[in-house]
Amino acid sequence: MFAIIMHHTHGRARWAFFLAPLIMLGEVSCDLQQPTLMSQIIDTGLAHGDGQYVLHHALLMLMFAVLGLICGATCGTLGSYASLKMGESLRAEMLQIALSSRDAAGLKPATLITRITNDVTQMQNLVMMVTRGMVRAPMLLLGGIVMSTLVCPDLAPILFIIMPILVIFILIVMRRSLPLYTQMQAAVDRVNRGMRENLQGAKTIKSYVLEDHQFAEFKQANQNLQTTSLNAAMATVTLAPVIQLLLNLGVVIALSYGGSLAIHGSISDGQIIAFVNYMIQITTAMIQTANIITAFSRAITSAARVQAVLDETAPMPQASAPLPNASSIEFAHVTFGFDQSTPILNDVSFVVPDGHSLGIVGPTGAGKTTLINLLTRSFDDYSGKITIGGTDIQTLSLADVHTKVKVALQDAILFAGTIASNLSFGGAATPEALSTAAQIADANEFITPLAKQFDAPVEQRGKNFSGGQRQRLNLARAFTNDPDIVVLDDATSAVDQSTNAEIKQQLAQARQHQTTLIISQRVTNVIDCDEIIVLEAGKITARGDSQTVYQNSPFYRQLVDTQLGGGRHANE
Repeated sequence: MFAIIMHHTHGRARWAFFLAPLIMLGEVSCDLQQPTLMSQIIDTGLAHGDGQYVLHHALLMLMFAVLGLICGATCGTLGSYASLKMGESLRAEMLQIALSSRDAAGLKPATLITRITNDVTQMQNLVMMVTRGMVRAPMLLLGGIVMSTLVCPDLAPILFIIMPILVIFILIVMRRSLPLYTQMQAAVDRVNRGMRENLQGAKTIKSYVLEDHQFAEFKQANQNLQTTSLNAAMATVTLAPVIQLLLNLGVVIALSYGGSLAIHGSISDGQIIAFVNYMIQITTAMIQTANIITAFSRAITSAARVQAVLDETAPMPQASAPLPNASSIEFAHVTFGFDQSTPILNDVSFVVPDGHSLGIVGPTGAGKTTLINLLTRSFDDYSGKITIGGTDIQTLSLADVHTKVKVALQDAILFAGTIASNLSFGGAATPEALSTAAQIADANEFITPLAKQFDAPVEQRGKNFSGGQRQRLNLARAFTNDPDIVVLDDATSAVDQSTNAEIKQQLAQARQHQTTLIISQRVTNVIDCDEIIVLEAGKITARGDSQTVYQNSPFYRQLVDTQLGGGRHANE
């Protein structure tokens, strides 16, 4: 846990992290002087009627109070700075890991959101505790015990009886609370997942009139979170009251027993008052300790969850080969699966010569999109070899791979901004390049009438555009700056037939002699490709031109007959 904090606290933040506790020692020292000075005022100044002595010690108390205030404010400022900078660094690294993870079985978005927000906040609270509370409370507690023993040894046994009882009680509470806070954070994950799914799938939920059903499921998850949180809170709820009860009981005993000693002249009134004030300081320190233990329990759980994200880090191999000029693609005996015992792709081999087009068809779940994920290095854990221009893609940097290969997926994700910022996503593009890309995707049809055209706003996830318009913008993004290799994964599934035909015509003209991969269930999109492969159950079952595949693949034959007319050959 502290290794995570240290790793993400740099420069001035690290200085602040170590300097804040030292300054807090100054505040604690100032606080510990007050009861002793008060005792001296009572036993010496007031008892002997020495006004000068009283005034002198009162000014000392004021000086220590102001000095303590300055130290406390400085410590709080430094602690806040260290906490905020640590949180900033940790969130940035966790998001970077989430975006660049190549682990096919990695953490899911719902739990990542919770860990990057809620769990990092708990870690920030821990930094505040370390720099302030975890110094102030123990030192005030230890200092109070030492000073009370020095000021009034006759009453010190009261503390030596109460403190061991409190320590045992605190350890029992901490042991009970840790597992409960782990369960609570898992329940937060489930609530976040439910909220995310319901908000993203609102249209589907409404179309099936499942509002009540989804609300009932969310209510159950929310109720589970409430119950788990309540159990965690109940595990620590008695901590502060029991501490206060026992220490207040100690004060009562100190007053009664100390009073009897004072009557017999064994101790002075000032000693009793000083001891009681130290007991109050000890009470405050113990209550702070109780709050720290509660927060510490949550922080330990959060630290484990944050560490799970950080452990996703896999050092990316350094690029050892320059970006090739050629744009051929070769898969050589590639096998991949989330579970190696049931591969999604099984011994897949094919070659796309430079400047040629490849059509890929197959039933749902055949591994078509997975094939593209491997080509773009979304996952690296596969056997076999994948090359671009004769160069193994694992010897190329990710930046080079994504410069060479642009992908338009079926799920058209747009980001809040403008049309231009979405089309040039991740790079710069001239107005001419934007216009050309939009023309290929047949997007000028709805961009041109807009008042701001390419500067027109795009809402989050492109909600101010229709499904077909989002797909065309997504398609245009892939064509921006004319990449060497373009991959279209059912990228026109939401557009109508006439628009699809227009896009196909524009694509054929613009991408002549450039490498293109087209995944589609529309025969018209792949029928003119230089080669077509049929992918079924992770294996290539047929390959060749349209006529050859039509003759050799029942799946492709059914696809052609269904879409182009019964008994019609692929080349007709």
